[in-house]
Amino acid sequence: MKSKKMIRTSFTGGNLTNYSGIYPLFKFMKKMGLNHLFEQKISLAEKPNQIYSLSQILYAVILGTSSGMNRLIKIENFTLDPLVRHLLDIQDKLDIDTIRYHINKFGMKQNTELSDISGSLSAKVHKKLRTTDDIVDLDSSVKTVYGKQEGARKGFNSKNKGKRSYHPQFAFLTSTKECLLAWLRPGDTHSANNADEFLKQALSMIPKEITSLLVRADRGYFDGKLISAIESYHNVNYLIKVKMRGLNNLLRRQDWDKIPGMPDWEMSDFYYQAKSWDRPRRFVAVRKFKGMLETDSFFPVREYSYFCYVTNIEESPLYLHRLYGDRGESENWIESVKNQLYAATILTKGFWANEALFLLSVLAYNISIWMRVLTDKKAWRQEPLSFRLWFIQLAGKFTDSGRVRYLKMYSSYYYKSWWSEIDKRIDAITFA
Repeated sequence: MKSKKMIRTSFTGGNLTNYSGIYPLFKFMKKMGLNHLFEQKISLAEKPNQIYSLSQILYAVILGTSSGMNRLIKIENFTLDPLVRHLLDIQDKLDIDTIRYHINKFGMKQNTELSDISGSLSAKVHKKLRTTDDIVDLDSSVKTVYGKQEGARKGFNSKNKGKRSYHPQFAFLTSTKECLLAWLRPGDTHSANNADEFLKQALSMIPKEITSLLVRADRGYFDGKLISAIESYHNVNYLIKVKMRGLNNLLRRQDWDKIPGMPDWEMSDFYYQAKSWDRPRRFVAVRKFKGMLETDSFFPVREYSYFCYVTNIEESPLYLHRLYGDRGESENWIESVKNQLYAATILTKGFWANEALFLLSVLAYNISIWMRVLTDKKAWRQEPLSFRLWFIQLAGKFTDSGRVRYLKMYSSYYYKSWWSEIDKRIDAITFA
């Protein structure tokens, strides 16, 4: 092997950035009018001698989480990047105490305003997409914490039993994969607690272009108050998995029909009034034959796997069973929000501050989703982490030449055509 010239290392490279992709992301956020919404809608008084604006702080958190920063100290280091400083219009880094000071001023009112801002942006996106019908998937998830944060409590936690946690609740729109609404809740909160109020807030944020809606949820949301809340809305259907004692005994008593072409499957539909309900509702069910179960009696018993749902949709049980099966993807979206945009991972001590950071992570997820669904469906289908690795975390050099600033990336980059095409499409986007 030929001898190589020695490489000398130094930290004198000038205006180098690791995050070239935040420039198109920043342009998209600006086109949506996010900075003006922060200034107009968040009701926090700013002091006359305040060095940094609230908009600069919130932009730093959103851009930081979008770029892979999962701690406040990492967001502080992120703001040392020359491109970041230019976009935020700051001369020096935003130190962690400054970020924490602003976030700690958030309370329930300001967090509701953050959710409303997300709803306003969603309306702009769906107006461009011309969405007319959609599905809202309700779900909840456990997020373990490792400190003594306010509101973190011991509850159901299958992965980390006995650990303190939060139990956030989510509503996703399937047409875009965006998180329409999210609440951070204590870890001992049951899935259906205040689910009717959560749903009412979520439905109030549905863009007016969407005139037909389905609410879909797992068995944790089998709740009479929630179902009654849904039924109070016009053109809103529901499909909710059933959870109640004695369900299998109830299903065994029903009449079952064979499903053509599916020899081990049968289906049934019937009306049933659960305890505390004011009237019967339609139940649909399918079952699959598992085998013969030996018992003490003379004859063996046929054993089945049952799947049951309550609904106001007049379709066949098999169709509705398959429609419910599609909601499994929402669990992947929750994992993206929690583990790739760090919702409920970036924490302080206070609950409302933690919910504010949680909502900013959700907003960062949504902005990434909206930008991609409007510019490139192939990129939209990627997980946020995959998109970040090739689009956001792209090295470049940020330079000045007269009145023009340049962001130069290496010419042999494998995805340069794809990257440039998305950037051009962002430049062409306009919002009314």
